[in-house]
Amino acid sequence: MLCPEVWRFEPPSHEIVQKTGTLDLSEKPPKKDLIRNGIRSHHFNQMITVVWPDVASIPVAVETALADSDHYLIRNLQLRALTNRTFLEGFVKQGTFYAVSFRTRLDTDDCVAVTPAGILVLHLNKETYQTLGLEGRISQFARKRNSKYVVQIDLKTLTPETNHYARVQECLGRESLGRFNLQISWTPPEANDAAGKICASSIAKHFSELADLDPAVKVELMPTAIKTHQEYGLQVPEFSLDEDDPEKEYCTGAELVEFMGMVALSCETEEDEYLNSYDFCGERREIGNVKVLHWKGLFTTAQVEAVYDAIRGSLGKEAHVPWFGFYVHGFSHSPISFGMRENYFHTDGDNSYAVVLNPKGEYLWYQMAGNNKIPK
Repeated sequence: MLCPEVWRFEPPSHEIVQKTGTLDLSEKPPKKDLIRNGIRSHHFNQMITVVWPDVASIPVAVETALADSDHYLIRNLQLRALTNRTFLEGFVKQGTFYAVSFRTRLDTDDCVAVTPAGILVLHLNKETYQTLGLEGRISQFARKRNSKYVVQIDLKTLTPETNHYARVQECLGRESLGRFNLQISWTPPEANDAAGKICASSIAKHFSELADLDPAVKVELMPTAIKTHQEYGLQVPEFSLDEDDPEKEYCTGAELVEFMGMVALSCETEEDEYLNSYDFCGERREIGNVKVLHWKGLFTTAQVEAVYDAIRGSLGKEAHVPWFGFYVHGFSHSPISFGMRENYFHTDGDNSYAVVLNPKGEYLWYQMAGNNKIPK
């Protein structure tokens, strides 16, 4: 076929979850709400993008929300190190530890993650699993081929000096499993005494001491990458949940999130532009500028919540803006996505969400994940 009709190919299917509601911005932010619960269900976050229409500058509270968000890369680590008594007592059972394998491919490589609940998740090829010696299950996406297996170990319940603990340590130290490069982040527990707060870099010191005993292990600081840009002279869609006025039509949640994405990527949004016929339906507003801020790294759920709280707190001071929004993109090759749901790359491995808030307290939660249908 010399000229395939590529436009006839259906796009990869996605699972979309869209929720709307209203928040009382005058009250102190609650410890739990729909947005906060959604943020806490998505453990591994790679990129955060904030979109601010019609503001003179990005609020300082938002700009500094991730001021201390650097993480670490541990190279050539045996997973047995994650079960050492010192590590379990000092970092898994105290504070919140995150880890995800670095630059591995979910469909073809062995992948690893540690959730903040202390669950070690191994997503393994068949050959690796058969030589590991630990109980697991077939990946729900590889039942026909039996090519991928999932093993989960609860690190918080491991008890040293038991047969089960010795078995886990022996299996995770086998040469057949190999070594992994892990991106890690650790949030220390809150200080309850005069000793003061423990430094988050203590995790790096622990692995540096391990590297003194095992020269193959390397510890690297991974600074958070920050990028800002500004777009001028745009028409932005209005966001409102008000349906009382039949003469007004507002864009859909998908259209609003798509517009945010196009602005974040500096795409041309003029509908009469020759190479681009993009347009959206509904009410729109002419504004002078849109400011965009990108962070890239490894972000914990607490750090994403800090961005959300900063945006929410800034809404009261920017009552003239149409809306504020932020987009959070997860790791495409993370073994899990929302909650403990198994992730599968196949076509794109998408697991992300967007949040839009307006000065009236109305919000949109728009969650996107790859369809979990088993490929044929």
